[in-house]
Amino acid sequence: MLERVILYRCLDMRKLPRGWPLLLWDVAGFLTVLSGISSGNTVAMIVGIVMVFMFTSVYLTSYVKSEHRAKRALEVVSALVAIGAIMYGYAITGSLVLGVITLFILIIFFFAFVVSYLLPRIRSRSES
Repeated sequence: MLERVILYRCLDMRKLPRGWPLLLWDVAGFLTVLSGISSGNTVAMIVGIVMVFMFTSVYLTSYVKSEHRAKRALEVVSALVAIGAIMYGYAITGSLVLGVITLFILIIFFFAFVVSYLLPRIRSRSES
């Protein structure tokens, strides 16, 4: 019984910092890169690189409480490297998975720019 209590106490997730799942995903991305290198699988390497940079950007945005310019620059650079890695991976491998992800990213960017352009115009007309 005592061992069970000690085990549950060690696995109590409420005592861990809030950002630990993102750090675990970062480690998983790094392990995916290593797996891709050892097996020679380019798509696995690209997916691992994307995971590392994407979750680093998300972690910095969500959990690092700083307004320093270097932090902001690191967030943006990490996100851009992740997107660039997906597009580069599709260009060199022609993988269908990376192609679908690239297409999805381009659609999201197009939608974001259209909405950011049209939303102020719609709001100004509704106020008039």
